[in-house]
Amino acid sequence: MSRAGLYLTGLGSILFLVAAFLPYSRVFIEQSAEKKIEIIMNMRGMWNFGHVLFGFGSLITVAGLGLLVSGNREAGSLILSYLAVILLGTGALLWSWHVTERMLDPQGFADGTNTPYLFLIYSVLTQIGLFLIGFYLLKAHIKDWVAW
Repeated sequence: MSRAGLYLTGLGSILFLVAAFLPYSRVFIEQSAEKKIEIIMNMRGMWNFGHVLFGFGSLITVAGLGLLVSGNREAGSLILSYLAVILLGTGALLWSWHVTERMLDPQGFADGTNTPYLFLIYSVLTQIGLFLIGFYLLKAHIKDWVAW
């Protein structure tokens, strides 16, 4: 296993989690567009900072997983693992586009009018990629709980 890959995967995950749990995150459960935009505008700097963390967190995590996959030649299913990294990378790029739109057009986020289906496509690609990475890790010479 690549130590750098492990560290990058961990760092990216931490950045993403920090962004998800900053105080502005209550906006994601708010139903009213007016309340959403009020929360965002009252915490605009934190909103932007959090979304930068969201974007970089996902990209760094995928880079780390890419290093993990490329550094472990002994495991089976390398083609599936590379496909997983490609899917996760595509998802991370779409996610980064999505969070950039949120920063540039918070009103569009509040109203739900930013690029349609972007979040859905990102989510599906990421879930498939994570499934494939899990399958790959089950075949690798590491503890099964890591894959699960």
